[in-house]
Amino acid sequence: MTRLTRSQAQDRNRDTVLAVARDAFLRDGYVATSVAAVAREAGFTTGIVYSSFGSKAELALGVLRGIQTEQIDALAGRVRDADGPDQLLPQVREWAKRASDSGWVRFELELLLETIGDEKLAAAQTQRQAAALDQAAEVIRMIVPGGAIDDGTIEVLAEAVVDYAIGVGIRSVVNREASPDRFLELVGPLFTALTSA
Repeated sequence: MTRLTRSQAQDRNRDTVLAVARDAFLRDGYVATSVAAVAREAGFTTGIVYSSFGSKAELALGVLRGIQTEQIDALAGRVRDADGPDQLLPQVREWAKRASDSGWVRFELELLLETIGDEKLAAAQTQRQAAALDQAAEVIRMIVPGGAIDDGTIEVLAEAVVDYAIGVGIRSVVNREASPDRFLELVGPLFTALTSA
């Protein structure tokens, strides 16, 4: 049996902590989840968690980076799987429902509210939001035929989509009936026209 190097063991521990923290944050939310509980569930001491992430908020950001990538990849997969414009909006609607039901939005909102005065974390959140805009723009490029609209317009549309998704996500934390349907009704004809062009 091959022994892990120190670096390999640290990477394995980090991955284990991220997986356990992800489940806990999505299940219980950011506020109710403690570093001690994550460490206990992962089978580690709190020292191992802190040596890997530095703080609960940094651990949460690590989890959110993974969730964001996973969710955007899931959305891109649904867009790819849509068989024409008529299936596109139902696919996006189904993705939005699953994303909302996952606990992601509540977790993200709690983290933001708990760390709002932390400049370092604000910078990391800003960087993550910029990545979300880039990822949303790539999904829109999958929908829109090349050259149908310019990059500047795609970026504006991506920002509108992300901003609307954030707004609906916040509403859905307190109102389970909140949905992206109104926005999809608004952009649906645009995407239908563009994909038919």
